Amino acid sequence: MTDGKRPGGLTALAIINFVFAAFGALGALGLIAMIALASSSAMQDSEESRAMVEAAKESGGIFLVSIVLTVLQSVLLLLSGIGYLQQKRFLGRTLGIVYALLAIGLAVLAAMAMPEEIGGGFALGTIVGLVYPVLTLLLLNVTFKHDFIR
Repeated sequence: MTDGKRPGGLTALAIINFVFAAFGALGALGLIAMIALASSSAMQDSEESRAMVEAAKESGGIFLVSIVLTVLQSVLLLLSGIGYLQQKRFLGRTLGIVYALLAIGLAVLAAMAMPEEIGGGFALGTIVGLVYPVLTLLLLNVTFKHDFIR
């Protein structure tokens, strides 16, 4: 599109980015709070809490790295959503591609390196975590490739 009119699909993609960015930020905060509560002495009575704390300790820094990458992923979703609305090549298309590649890498990392007690392993969540990034790559590189005009 050369007339500057934004396609409805690109607007929908931006809105989905905003929703997933909010969920990602809330999820990262929830994980941080869960680990903080689980490691407190009041929660050590629960077998589940002890198993989660032990699994997080055994995974080394992988769990903390995944929290940081989840926050980064949420920021990229937010910025690329803004770029989609403004049809900006770098802010929209480039950061959207960076988000998708990061999300795919994070899903593979979580499936392979993290213990199941703290969200690792290959499960339905892994597949769901791969669908939107793959769809984003497809849409940005095929369908909306020429719609970023600035």
